[in-house]
Amino acid sequence: MDQPQKADRASGLRRNCAAGLLLITIATLLSSASPVRSDPAITLTPTLDRLATPVMPANPTSADLGSQVYYLHCMTCHGDVGQGLTEEWRNVWVEDHRNCWGKGCHGGRVEDQGFPLPKTIPAVIGPEAAMAQHATSAELLAYLQQTHPPQRPGKLEKQEYEQVTAFLWHENQRETATVSPALVVFLLGGLGVAVIALLLLFRARRMRNRA
Repeated sequence: MDQPQKADRASGLRRNCAAGLLLITIATLLSSASPVRSDPAITLTPTLDRLATPVMPANPTSADLGSQVYYLHCMTCHGDVGQGLTEEWRNVWVEDHRNCWGKGCHGGRVEDQGFPLPKTIPAVIGPEAAMAQHATSAELLAYLQQTHPPQRPGKLEKQEYEQVTAFLWHENQRETATVSPALVVFLLGGLGVAVIALLLLFRARRMRNRA
């Protein structure tokens, strides 16, 4: 092999070694670099559907069933949480249903399709609810039967009135008071002791009078 060929071969070997070292260096840098992290998964909070039908538990109470009666017959005017017909609540509805007193709705005009609505419809749940005027759930039940729904009082079945009354009473944390059996026994026992004591006292006085 002559001298020029040896020189070319040596130059090629040097180029190959340099390229090999460059590849090794790049691979080392890539392996030591931090892996690229993808953005963490974004957890979306489901939007509350305030117009959705109440979901009943497996064994619904009378108050649970009353929430459905409220949804069907009361919620439109009194609000999804009993807040009354507030502007905020009306804005939940589609745009052409927000003005309850608009033309063709509940303004009290001859051509209106709906029954007249007062400008203010009170809250029925919460601290501003006019529940204090009813001392018992029986009073509230009688009131609802006589006045609601306003377009046709007494329209609902008796059981429905009882259920919605239970719902409103429960939501306002005015549970019906109950007397425990232990308290009944205690009261009756105390009454019995008092009666026996009076009889003994009466007998003692009679014997004293005879003596």
